[in-house]
Amino acid sequence: MSFFDSLKDKASELLQSATDKVTEATGVDLGGVTDQATESAEGLTNQAEGLTDQAQDHANTAGDQLADATGIEVPTEGLTDTATDKLNDLTGR
Repeated sequence: MSFFDSLKDKASELLQSATDKVTEATGVDLGGVTDQATESAEGLTNQAEGLTDQAQDHANTAGDQLADATGIEVPTEGLTDTATDKLNDLTGR
């Protein structure tokens, strides 16, 4: 699971809990609001994952250009995955 997926899941969980509390306290069902927020979170997750793909592409391009200019090979494969893993370790996700 990507870092962005774990954030989306946690946000959805918190939103559902808050919605349940509001419904319990007021009798007003906010289920539609929860669904809209969850869909928005999914859209943001997809956009964030697209940005990580772009970042990896840029890193690969920069590594290729450096290798062409200097003859020095720089490993760039999996940089965004490594960064995500490190972020997950730091945040406990």
